[in-house]
Amino acid sequence: MTRFKKFLILIAFLQLYIILNPLSALAYNTYHVAVLPLVNTANCQDEEIVELVQTKVKNKFKFPFYEIIPAESAARAVQKDTLKKLKDKAAMEKLAKDLSADIVIGVELVQAQAVTVTPSFWGLYSDDDDTYLDTRVLIKCYAYTAKDGTYLSLKASNSGLEPLRVDTSLYNSVGKAMDELIGKLPYKRVPADALTLKGE
Repeated sequence: MTRFKKFLILIAFLQLYIILNPLSALAYNTYHVAVLPLVNTANCQDEEIVELVQTKVKNKFKFPFYEIIPAESAARAVQKDTLKKLKDKAAMEKLAKDLSADIVIGVELVQAQAVTVTPSFWGLYSDDDDTYLDTRVLIKCYAYTAKDGTYLSLKASNSGLEPLRVDTSLYNSVGKAMDELIGKLPYKRVPADALTLKGE
């Protein structure tokens, strides 16, 4: 290998080092998030729907900027009267301290029901052969941010009469309500103070 080629390789490595060096000086601020057990006021027996609600919440908080505290720890911290704690700012603040959490999130599935409606032969619209699904979904979310002591109580719903199709289901209605609810939460995918220089 000629001296000129060695010189070019050395220059290339130096340029790569200069480009990447500032990144090594950066550090992530990771927020610890406690997702409390779902409060199933609706008494929904569909495990897929219950799992959907919890998954939608957890998917809001992605690594490396957020780290979800183990579910067992969150469950032990509330033990009983979860809904009462969710609705009380002081109780949420205490949970944040007990769990060393930056953010505490709890969801209440208030209503989740669907009824299939078939047009009556004697009904006003007897020429309508469609079968409908009448859904009633209401979900509430309670959030506490330790950094500034912000407490939020949010809700979203998805209800109405829809023609029964392949994608018409209570599961989808709950999913839509959850998407609306998650969209209302102020936590960004990459928080404004996510990156800091080491030593600051």
